[in-house]
Amino acid sequence: MFKYLFLIVLVYLFFQYSYINKINKTLDIYQIDNPNKNEFENILVSKSPTIFTNVSENFLSLQEYSLLEILKLSDNHKDALKTNLKNHFEYYTIPLLHKYEFNFNTELKNSSINIKRCYSSRLLISQLIGTKKILLFSPDQKEYLYINKKNKNSFINFFRDDLTKFPLFKKTKFIEIILYPGQM
Repeated sequence: MFKYLFLIVLVYLFFQYSYINKINKTLDIYQIDNPNKNEFENILVSKSPTIFTNVSENFLSLQEYSLLEILKLSDNHKDALKTNLKNHFEYYTIPLLHKYEFNFNTELKNSSINIKRCYSSRLLISQLIGTKKILLFSPDQKEYLYINKKNKNSFINFFRDDLTKFPLFKKTKFIEIILYPGQM
């Protein structure tokens, strides 16, 4: 009896692992206007990049402020804003997930970062102010991205580095997405 139960659990874990690590090789980008929770979850099953519009319309009043004004907010006001945002976006977390990571980032105009690897099955980026250009590389492009073995991220900063110094990089395929306020 124990052997059968163990086998069933093992098969379940195998299928769960396969589903989580499924790679969508199409270059389709979906867009949907503020979906309900069921629509949202069904779209994510496709593992395609998707732009959700009007998901942060409650926070569009932030457009009235400059980034500098937001950075100068008192700690109490910043904490209240972060709490409101975290509560709002908790709606989009994985069902039955008890703990999730929420980051509130402020970036200056024309700032960029090195290529980062996402290990979670769901990465959501919501744009509240300004625009953000995002480049998405499929996991099967890893061999061309000059991955640092320590932190598992790339040495490459796409917007700042001389890409001719990285000859394998020109073999990559990626999707470029520009996020505007109210989009995720």
